[in-house]
Amino acid sequence: MGSEWILRAAKTFQKSWDAGRVAAGTADLFTRQPGDARRSIPAAIVDNARVEIGECVTVQKEGERYLVRRELTVVAAFASLPPDLGAAVEASAGIACGTVETVHEIAGMVEISLC
Repeated sequence: MGSEWILRAAKTFQKSWDAGRVAAGTADLFTRQPGDARRSIPAAIVDNARVEIGECVTVQKEGERYLVRRELTVVAAFASLPPDLGAAVEASAGIACGTVETVHEIAGMVEISLC
């Protein structure tokens, strides 16, 4: 009886392990998926310009400053840009595309992520 029971039960135990592995890999309501975390940089809004979240803008190097433009209008300016992002803008002919992530109207600041 002992060896017969082990042989009969062995398949059941294997299936339960497989079911646990499938359950661990199945997404549910509380599963968090990793997403693209883009880096955003704060910029000061210029002349009370109206900027909206999700708006596509360009970041352009002008002299020693980096300006945020909507078409030809300057809407914001960076106080300072991290060296790696500054080098990336310079490497792309001094112009890079960006997206407005957050607008802080009271502070007069906007957060922009570079593409």
